[in-house]
Amino acid sequence: MASTARSKDETTEYFDSPEELDRKVTLLTQWVRESRHMMAFTGAGISTAAGIPDFRSGIHTSLPTGPGKWELRAHKQARPSKSKTTDVVKAIPTVTHMSLLRLQEEGLLKCVVSQNTDGLHRRSGLPRNALYELHGNRYVEKCVRCKKDYLRDFYVRKSKKVHQHLTGNLCDDPKCRGKLKDTIINFGEDLPDDALEAGFDHARRADVCLAMGSSLTVTPAADIPETVGERDQRLVIVNLQRTPLDPLAKLRIGAKCDDVCRLLMEKLGLQV
Repeated sequence: MASTARSKDETTEYFDSPEELDRKVTLLTQWVRESRHMMAFTGAGISTAAGIPDFRSGIHTSLPTGPGKWELRAHKQARPSKSKTTDVVKAIPTVTHMSLLRLQEEGLLKCVVSQNTDGLHRRSGLPRNALYELHGNRYVEKCVRCKKDYLRDFYVRKSKKVHQHLTGNLCDDPKCRGKLKDTIINFGEDLPDDALEAGFDHARRADVCLAMGSSLTVTPAADIPETVGERDQRLVIVNLQRTPLDPLAKLRIGAKCDDVCRLLMEKLGLQV
């Protein structure tokens, strides 16, 4: 999947007109206010505004970060020199990250389930008990014995072997001193049971699921928003490219995530 070029239809980006965007976000605002259990599901697309390239944007993408990592690999091309990117360790949370934090603080958002490993949700201040990182966090290492985790300001993964996760560090607890491992989930590895189960638990209760910046193709992660759609609840998809879950969505918004969040927060009367 990561090494195969995608079709033109799969990489085409669709933008709603300003009038259509306003109409859709007005409806979304109403649903947020009415919701009793709203959750968010986020992918790499929410971090492109921070300068972090995504994975699946096409060769001719409109995003300043340029084509997705896997798209470049499939076409055997280097990232264009005109691309505007930022080293992940220097990236700061986007309008979308901060909007989700504010919604959570206001009691409007129960949790965020994320496929991202860039650590920006944690960096935004989102509480750990409201965040489920399905694919790990490149700045978190965890004790294999007592399960305590450590948030670092550096990339903790050291091994070049895909399935080797020990970092060489030890737990700070003198009664434990267990070995620490990174939390990154590579292809072929199982997702963390606690995060996955929590995500499905929220999906079974959610009346609104805001899926943002994800192709919704990687399973079992994508099965979480699909669960909401299959329950005939309000699955809202914000993504420039089409997704396989579009037929289940009650609302599909073709716009950049930050643009949607700016308008949503304005209509909710909340500052970010």
